[in-house]
Amino acid sequence: MSESDNAIPQFSRDTTICTLFEGDYHYGLAAFVNSLVHANYDGTVWVGYRGALPPWLNQLKRLDPTGREYLVGKHTRLVFLPLEIDIHFASYKPRFMLNLLADQASDAQYLWYFDPDICLRCDWSFFTYWQRCGIALCQELILNTLPADSPLRHKWMDLATAAGLTNPRPMNHYLNSGMLGLSAAHQSFLNLWQTFTDIGRNNGADMHSITSDTRANPFHVPDQDAFNMAAMYTEHPLSTMGPEAMGFTSGAGFTMYHAVGPKPWKGFVLGRALKGTPPSNGTKFFFTKVSSPIRAYTPMQLRGKKLSCAIGAAIGRFYHRNK
Repeated sequence: MSESDNAIPQFSRDTTICTLFEGDYHYGLAAFVNSLVHANYDGTVWVGYRGALPPWLNQLKRLDPTGREYLVGKHTRLVFLPLEIDIHFASYKPRFMLNLLADQASDAQYLWYFDPDICLRCDWSFFTYWQRCGIALCQELILNTLPADSPLRHKWMDLATAAGLTNPRPMNHYLNSGMLGLSAAHQSFLNLWQTFTDIGRNNGADMHSITSDTRANPFHVPDQDAFNMAAMYTEHPLSTMGPEAMGFTSGAGFTMYHAVGPKPWKGFVLGRALKGTPPSNGTKFFFTKVSSPIRAYTPMQLRGKKLSCAIGAAIGRFYHRNK
C-alpha cells in the first residue's frame, strides 16, 4: 500500500451538510449519504446522534482515531457528534445548525440541513446553484395553501408582536422543515427559528413530540410552525420550491424524495400494501439507495425488501385500476 493510500482526502469546505439521527433511522441515514455520494457531493456531513452509532460503520474507512470521522466514497466525510439533549430532534434543528456555524463548520459559506429520511435525486450542482438564490425551502403538502390572512397566521403574528417583532412577510404556503439550505450570512434566520421555538415552549408546546395538541394550537407541529414563523419574519430572500420537490406529488419533482408516513425500513412493505397502503415513490427509491457505498442490509435482506416492495407496488396499481 502506498503512502498516498493512507493520506486523508481533502474535502470542500465551501458548503457543508448536517442531519440528526437516532435508533433505526440509521437506515435512512445510510440511504441519504449514499444518495449524496451518487449526486457527486464533495464535503462533510455532520451527523448529530443520540444513542448508538450506526451498525454499518465498520464498512467505512476511519479518518481519525476517535471513531467519529469516516470516509464514504471518495469525497464525502461523515463526522458523528454525540448529543445529550432531552427534546425531540425536530425541535433541536435550529440550535444544532447554529452550534455548527459557531464551531465545527465556522468556515463554511453555506449550510444545509436534511432529515435522515430524505434521498437526493439530482446532481448536487443543482443545490449549489439553489443556495445562491436565497434561503432554500420546500412547501409542505398538508396545509400547503396557508393564506397570508389565515387566522393561524394571525395567531403567529400576535405571538411575534408580543416578542417585539414586526413587518411579517406575506406568505401563502406552509413550509416543510425537513430541509433547509442557507448562507452563513443569513444565519439570523436560524436565530428567529430558535426564538419562535422558545416561544412555543413557553406557550406549552410539547418539545418531546413531533406534534402538540390540535391544529388550532399555533404550535401544533412545534418545530415546523416555528420554522414557518421564521420564514415570515426573516429579512433575507427566500427561494422556495413546491411539494413536488420532496416527492410529495407526482410529475414535476426531480430534487428529492422525503419518506414521510411509514418509514421504508419499518414494518412489512407488502403487508401495508395488502391493507391498502402501497409503497410510495419515496419508499421505492429508498431501496435503490441502500446498497452502495454503504450496505444497510445484507444482500439477501435487500433482495427480500425489493421483492416485497415490487409486489406491493403491483398490488397498488391493481387496486388503482379497479377502483
